[in-house]
Amino acid sequence: MKNYQDGGEAILEAFRRLKTDYVISSPGSEWASFWEALARQKRDETNGPKYIDCGHESIAVNMATAYTKITGRLQAVLLHAGAGILQGSMAVDAANSMETPILIMSGEVLGYGEGAFDPGSQWYRNLSVPGGTQRLIEPMVKWTQQVASIDTLHETIVRAGEIAQRTPKGPTYLCVPMETMLEPWDRPGAPRDVPPAPKLQPFAEDIDLIAQYIAAADCPIISVENVGPSKDAFDALVEFAETISAPVVEGQAAFFGNFPKSNDLYLGQNIEPLLDKTDLALLIESRAPWYPPSNTPKNAKIISISENPLKRHMVHQAMHAEDYLEGDVTATLRALNAAVKRIGLDGIKISKRRKKWREKHDAWRTNLAEKEQHGETLPKITTPLVMKTLQEVLSTDCSVVDETIVHQTEIREHLSWDDPLTFFRAPSGLGQGLGYALGVKLALPERTVVVTIGDGSFMYNPVVPSLALSDEHELPLLILIFNNSQYAVMKHFHKRFYPKGVAIEDNDFYGVNIKGPKYEESAAMIGGYGHRVEDPSELRSAIETAYASVKAGKTSVLNIIMPGDGDVR
Repeated sequence: MKNYQDGGEAILEAFRRLKTDYVISSPGSEWASFWEALARQKRDETNGPKYIDCGHESIAVNMATAYTKITGRLQAVLLHAGAGILQGSMAVDAANSMETPILIMSGEVLGYGEGAFDPGSQWYRNLSVPGGTQRLIEPMVKWTQQVASIDTLHETIVRAGEIAQRTPKGPTYLCVPMETMLEPWDRPGAPRDVPPAPKLQPFAEDIDLIAQYIAAADCPIISVENVGPSKDAFDALVEFAETISAPVVEGQAAFFGNFPKSNDLYLGQNIEPLLDKTDLALLIESRAPWYPPSNTPKNAKIISISENPLKRHMVHQAMHAEDYLEGDVTATLRALNAAVKRIGLDGIKISKRRKKWREKHDAWRTNLAEKEQHGETLPKITTPLVMKTLQEVLSTDCSVVDETIVHQTEIREHLSWDDPLTFFRAPSGLGQGLGYALGVKLALPERTVVVTIGDGSFMYNPVVPSLALSDEHELPLLILIFNNSQYAVMKHFHKRFYPKGVAIEDNDFYGVNIKGPKYEESAAMIGGYGHRVEDPSELRSAIETAYASVKAGKTSVLNIIMPGDGDVR
């Protein structure tokens, strides 16, 4: 082929205009033109996105999802044909559910060797998809299209990036034939600067109406799930909650930390004790505040405050909200806070509320401390002990990515945070924790990133390519495997559904037991530290050694033996 600017340059220039930091790829043979453009970018010292190759499609999508969530900047993913889409589909679906604007692309061919261009026989024999690759991914993305013309390729990519960032946000997908990418392309003479997506907010009269409800309420409460990882939204929620003296409860569906745990308005994860007391429930980015959905506060007005409260990815969603404030949450909370202050609140009422919730908060913290102290007396390793020890050893600048099931509630409860970047829940669908953690580390290189993961979840993950990428790109992780040698959640529901069944009577459970390998030895593949820990007295020294390895740039894997069935809420 001749050395000229072609579709690969059109793609790369579109990413530049979209201000993309990274192009993350699980590569396929269709991307030669893009790689040629990257080589030209490097030779000419042109500014543009960095490129990362990784060995599994879900890693690429998960990394882009985490990085985009944290930075607020759209990232790009290049996959291979239809096969790559199918391999990464769970991660794409998770990005869609988390309303994450990323741009995904893969290629195909049109001529199958019947002409001057020979793409390789694999496209004829194995890789073609009747109806186009977009058919495979359409249910999991916000918008999808094939781009078969070099004349529209560049602007369609820019448009796809802009669509992804509009409310409701979500991934978009483009399929580009190799023939299109190899055609000559002329750079636009004066391309427009791509603006950031506008931030929407409610009308002032709607803000004032809700502010009046708040001022009149005797016992307002706040349920929050996903205000994080935005620091602006996190801070705005703190200011708002303190103004109205409302307790804050984080939902089970929270993917981030949303409120400082040191604040005496924080009451943990369980909203049940508050349902009979409240007369005003404020759902702030909270899509599933109670379960079952009909288990609502019976004497309360329910207000939803969210950028996009009604989730298209949920089959059933019933918040029972009577009013909505839709738009940018930071702007909405600030406007609502100002409106409440203009109305004026009863100082005595506010003071009494604050005293009551401070007492509840102190009782919550005391309960956690007692569980941690009890954990130190037991002959086995427990979740409270692990989390207490971890936080005593590590610096405060750490981020924990959790992909456990039966341990997740206690991990959230016993992990302390005062910012929105300390806790992350891996995307829904086991097997994405390591890729997501690598994306967190890419976005927050100064932080120690810890992965708390069940042995079953670890088995679902693409471990080898995750460790390889961690080592190659200097993204070390501290991986703690909570190993109970079983899929305990399977046993939990079997016992719930058949409390007098044969399986319980004979202790004969199926789909439960895991005869796992020596997980800790996986770290040796990349020269990291691995260790099996069963004795509680050895836990601290093991975490200290693992932490030192991570600080030196090498991923560590601790296989922590934690017998027991755990619990599920």
